[in-house]
Amino acid sequence: MRQNDLTLSAFNKWDLRIAGILLLLGWSWTTQARTSGFVLKDGARSVSIPVEIQNNVILLPVRINGSFEMNFILDTGVKTTIFTEPVVLSWLEIDSLAPVKIRGLGEGNDIEASLARNIRLSIPGAEGYGVNMVVLPQDLVSYSAMFGKPVYGIIGYEVFGQFVVEINYLQKYIRLTDPFLFKAPRSPKWTEVPINVRKGKPYVEASLIDHLGNKVKERWLMDTGASMAISLFHDELPVPDKSIPAFLGMGLSGNVYGKLGRNPTFSLGDFDFAGIVTGYPTAESLTMFPDSLDWYGNIGSEVLSRFRIIFDYHRQRVFLRKNRNFKKTFGYNISGLEFISTGDRYEQFIISYIRPGSPAEVAGLHVYDEILAMNGVPVLGQSIEVLYSLLSRRSGKYVRMKIKRGEKIIRLHFRLNEQI
Repeated sequence: MRQNDLTLSAFNKWDLRIAGILLLLGWSWTTQARTSGFVLKDGARSVSIPVEIQNNVILLPVRINGSFEMNFILDTGVKTTIFTEPVVLSWLEIDSLAPVKIRGLGEGNDIEASLARNIRLSIPGAEGYGVNMVVLPQDLVSYSAMFGKPVYGIIGYEVFGQFVVEINYLQKYIRLTDPFLFKAPRSPKWTEVPINVRKGKPYVEASLIDHLGNKVKERWLMDTGASMAISLFHDELPVPDKSIPAFLGMGLSGNVYGKLGRNPTFSLGDFDFAGIVTGYPTAESLTMFPDSLDWYGNIGSEVLSRFRIIFDYHRQRVFLRKNRNFKKTFGYNISGLEFISTGDRYEQFIISYIRPGSPAEVAGLHVYDEILAMNGVPVLGQSIEVLYSLLSRRSGKYVRMKIKRGEKIIRLHFRLNEQI
């Protein structure tokens, strides 16, 4: 069988902890659209779907060929659905897989993956038929370990390309509307912003003023799967003098490293943001991108979640309405500590990264230490999101930890210190 070549890139998808996937596919979607896609059940005009949101990243319940319900990341940065847990393929009635090559951010080589064609996807209130899905090798990337619960993949254009999609981050639901029946909001509280949908992904014009007063007005990808506020893919703006080394995510081909800094002003439409936290990946992490890369960076959900937002791909526009988080200060994990959850019930928490020079490093924590308690509370039964919230409190607060290192039980503490 002839092998297809795909380029698959990955970048920073969950508060510097997971990398989602931007697909640059070699085939035309238009030939697929005539015979595949989602439809609302029972001829409905629209449907509202409750979703879980962790650190501004949306988890959508999905069924594959009538399977049990699985969590998928809802990501505007993905054209073709991606499945990350092939160990359960035997339960999904997928008959044939075609080999494909993928490439990802990070320090590694091309990856042999598979393409499943003509599958049926179900989400509450809608059915999708004739869908293609990329199946990644087992253990290539684990979103479950990073969310602390089973997460099976990523879905994007199959939803955004078929419906008008409203995301309400505060009330934790999305609304899918038949694009032919959609009526634009009339309230002056909504602002319409033009976008350009290319290869299944939405791009918008936005501007950034850096710490030296340099201003760029460029095309940016609106990326609901990226938790960070913004990330730069070009090096024409210098990294702020006050910056810190950072682990920016786990790419398909390895880890992605770079810098974190703040920039004075970022503008999207009529909206301005001050002191925005910005990711600067290293040149080595971006080597997989083609020379013709024509977007400047990503606008992630740390920005998008400050709005109630409506994506209308069919008319090349979005509608934005500020919510109560609009003026919230842009933050980051100031402890410098990253960890994953393991075990059958994701109740063990293992340190996976420590930022050089961070409070966590100064305190003496090590990678592979197991966290047993935080601030006197055992971590057993706690969610990974709650634990991270303790590490993102304001400067000056103390964090007390009990950890297991080999056979030793160690207690230590550190004071949170904002470094940018």
